[in-house]
Parts: sequence; structure tokens; C-alpha cells
Amino acid sequence: MTSISNRFRSPANLTPLLLCLLASLPFRAEAQAPPGKPDPASPPPPVTYHRLVPGRSTVAEVREALGQPLEEHRWYSYKLLYPAAGREGHFDAVHLRSSNGKDGELGCVEAASIPQGLKTLTEVKSALGEPEFFLEFHRQSLADYSEKGVRFTFDFQGNTIGAAYFPHGRRRVHSGERRFLSLRALPQGPQPPPENAPPPDLSAGVSRIDITPQKAEWLGPVAQGKPFRIHDPMQARCAVLARGALKVAIVGADLFGLSKSEVDPIEKRLQEKGLSHLLLCMSHNHAAPDTIGIYGHYPREYVEYLQERIYQGVLEADRALKPVARLSAGSQELPLDGSRVEGLFRNARNPGIVDPQLAVLQASGADGKPIVTFVHFACHAEGLSTGVLEPSADFPGYLCDALDRDPGGQTVFLNGALGGMVSGDSKARTHDEARVTGERLAAIAREVLRTATSPRSARFEIGRYRLEVPVTNPKFVLFQKLANRRPLVQGRIATDMFHLRLGDAELVTIPGELLPEVSFEILARMQGFPRMLVGLTNDELGYMLPGYDFNEGQYEESMSVGPAIGPMVRDQAIRMVESQRDGAGGGAR
Repeated sequence: MTSISNRFRSPANLTPLLLCLLASLPFRAEAQAPPGKPDPASPPPPVTYHRLVPGRSTVAEVREALGQPLEEHRWYSYKLLYPAAGREGHFDAVHLRSSNGKDGELGCVEAASIPQGLKTLTEVKSALGEPEFFLEFHRQSLADYSEKGVRFTFDFQGNTIGAAYFPHGRRRVHSGERRFLSLRALPQGPQPPPENAPPPDLSAGVSRIDITPQKAEWLGPVAQGKPFRIHDPMQARCAVLARGALKVAIVGADLFGLSKSEVDPIEKRLQEKGLSHLLLCMSHNHAAPDTIGIYGHYPREYVEYLQERIYQGVLEADRALKPVARLSAGSQELPLDGSRVEGLFRNARNPGIVDPQLAVLQASGADGKPIVTFVHFACHAEGLSTGVLEPSADFPGYLCDALDRDPGGQTVFLNGALGGMVSGDSKARTHDEARVTGERLAAIAREVLRTATSPRSARFEIGRYRLEVPVTNPKFVLFQKLANRRPLVQGRIATDMFHLRLGDAELVTIPGELLPEVSFEILARMQGFPRMLVGLTNDELGYMLPGYDFNEGQYEESMSVGPAIGPMVRDQAIRMVESQRDGAGGGAR
């Protein structure tokens, strides 16, 4: 989710209570840097970027110390890019808390420049001691020193490849929590092909449905007084996978989000037509109407239009079913130079902590041509900031269009653990930059597809699990009462999670925006290849944080139903994974 200041301008047609709710939510106009200020009495952090202190150094001091940036653009607030010292082709990203690029203060820095004397993990530990938290990816690692205001990323040999600087003074992972987690066993990159790949015994069909809003009023009060034009179409890309009576529809939709109360009626109608499951996977597109109503306007007519369009799109995909001759899957761990995936995505709340995996899963027909390609990675679709009203699919649309052209077939985008704020690392929030992001991701996906392998298993099964989450955020309690679409039962909200096995691939759905830290706990228990956590599937319950990092008064916390949901989703996902781990496959639950 993003700021009210970016999505809502007019109070027209709102109830006084809802206005109070909106007024009490914190703005997120400076969403690209962690909040907080160091204690003025505390000493400077032990490691600094050009002696600048996030939360304390002024914008004027930043510009004086660093000079003229190579690039400077507004990305909510201001983002400055400088060439990384001694690392050609890499850049340091400096984020300001500033509305005009002149006033304000330094927010954070994500640097590919290597701090002097800290070129290796050994040197970092010698200088700073043991980290609060240490995370191993397949070929990289991360050391978290939040109390000291710095995180480091390292390559497989332990060489420093990035440093993130942010306001210091508070431990993020306290000593009672897990302080080490390894994903080193999670397969990445090219895998050896199986000696005897079983036939898929699967059918697949696809369709593509336009879901672009047709009327300015569908966008709510934000449309008042502004021209309405469509920049590029928003779509629901539908795929149906079938074996016998098991028919699973997976829809990638260019939507901000829909609640379970809007998705369930679509699935019920589809079940009457013989489709057993619907997974509506929403990109969390910020260039789309607020279809939840959390920002003051619920576009009922547009939601009803979406429900009908998605229903018809799935039926069209079902009618197009044809045998799958080959399944192939692969994944690639993207490098964390500069404590981010440079130019693609980053974590604005906790810099450096992202899931760097991009995964693909493709079904091809007897002619060797792709029927459907699923592409999965985690990033907010909020790469646009336009002065006029122009719906767009943002970078997922450009990604899918590029892959539809080459290698062909239909592409379905599946977002991941994008919470807290896994967001774009483009130079600026423009359509040109969104296209660059989408086409660059498409190129990576093609590279993964070139070495993708057939599965060793012909499993195709899905499990559905109910979860009842306490809603303790008073703003969300009030919203549910005012919206009157999804009543709370004994203070809880019910949602669904799914566990899908397709060949070797393993997919767990998340009913909202999971923070990467929680996703790592789940990924470590999964056994498939690739492993995918798919966010905003059949629901949008806001941010899902780890219990140790839930801090009242911060933005993500204000947009969460409460501190219980993160641990509950984690625990439920692990139960789902473990309950199907030893199954023979082939059915549904």
C-alpha cells in the first residue's frame, strides 16, 4: 500500500467517521527511507557514508559532501545516484527525506562502494562484532547491525558487495529471536535434468481479458478536476491447469487489490462450471483504482465489472484447454550489490532485506510453443507518478508484453513477499523507467528459461486452508464496520491460504503483503523447485510483519490488521508445507 497523499485528494462523499479514519493514517510521502532519528545525545555510528549520518545530516550537508549527483529524481522523495567508488557499472543510491530536494535530511544510503577496512565478512565482524541477525542466501549473505545503523551484503566468498546506512540506535532483532537463518540449500540457477522426466499428464488453457476502468468516476474522488486517459491496458491474464476433476485457475491481474468478500463470489460461480479452485493473484498495481476502499472510495460498479470480466476470462481459458507436452521450471538469485537488486528493487523499510529470486514456470504444447509462462518475484508495482489520471499496468504489464512476444504464449505475473516496503529501484517514477524495468526483468526470465529443466515429478495437487486472524488495529476495525462488506466474527477476519504443487514447483499463497523476513522462515521449510510465495492472492489484508519488528506508529504497522498476522501466516504456511511434504500427489484438499 502507498500513501493517502498519493492516492486520495478529495473528501467528497465520505462519512465523517471515515474521514477521521483517513486523517489518522500516517502519510507516506517520504516512503523511500526508514523512519526515525538517532538520539541527539548518542555518538555517531561506527560506520558512515562520507561521514554523513542518516536522520541527522541535512540535505545541504549531503550535497556539500557528495557533490553533483550523476542522476537526481523524485521517487516519492528525492533519490540521488552516484558512481560507486572503484566499482565500474555500480551506483550508490542516496535517499533524502525532502519534498523539494533542498530542505530536509538524509534518509538512507544503499551503496555499492565498499567501506574502507570492511572489504570482507571477516573484517566486518572484527570491527563490529557478531551481527544481530545473519542470513545466508544460496550464493550471498547479509549481516544486520541495525543498532549501529548499517547492513552489509556479501558474495559467496565473503567479499563485501554492499552496505546500507540508515538511522541507528535500536536493535531490530532482539536476542531472544532467531539470529541465523540459512537458505543455502534452496536450489538456484541451472539444475541437472532428470534422467527420466515423467509426462506432465496435464492440460492448460489461457485467455487475456481487458480490465481497464472505462469511466473516470470508477477511480473515485481522485478523478475530480483531472483529465482521464488510459496510458496502457490493465489486464487479467487467466490460465487454467487441469487434470481430471482438478481444475485450478491462476489469474494474474493488474489490480491494487480485492478482498476475499469480492473474490469468493467469482470462485463460487466458477465452481458451478466445474472449476475447482481460483487463485486470483494481484500485482498490487498503484496505477489502478482503490478496489478495496481503504482510501475513502469503494468503486462498487468497477468491482462488479471486474468480477464479471474475470469470471468470463477464466471460462474462456477453460474452453481453450489443450494437452501440455512439457513443463519446465527454473530460478535465478539476483545479485545484491549495493544492498539491493540494482535498478530493479529494494527495501525502503529495512534496506538490504529482499528476496532476490526470480522464478519461472512454463507449460508448452505438443508444437513446442509455450502455452503459459508464470514469472514470480517480489516488488511493489508503484513505479509511476503522473500528473494526470492515466490507468496503467506499470512494469508488470511491460514484463508480460515482452515475454508474450518472445518466447511467445501468455505470461502471468505473480508477485511475492513485497511487504515493508519492497519497491522499485528505478531512476524515476515514469512510464519510460517502468518499461525499462519490465523489459529488463523479461530478459532475465528468458535467461532462466534457457536453462529451465523438466520436473522429476508429475505431482499436481492443491490444498486450501482457512486462517482466522485477530484484527486489533482500531483503524481497520472501524474500516470493516463502515465498509459493511466483510463482518468480523469475534474480532477475527477469515481468509484462505493455498499450497500448490505442480511438478517439482511449490507455491504458497499469501493473503496480503508479507515482509521478506517472514518469507525466509517459510522458504527454509519448503522443498520444491522453484519455491514461490505469491502475495495478494484472493485477499489483501495489508502488511504482515514479524512480531519482533512490529513497532506502533510506523507506516506499515498502521496498514496492518495487527501484530498477530505475520506470525500466524508464517505458522500456517509451514503447517501447509509439512502436511503435503510426503504426499504422493495428484489430488486436492
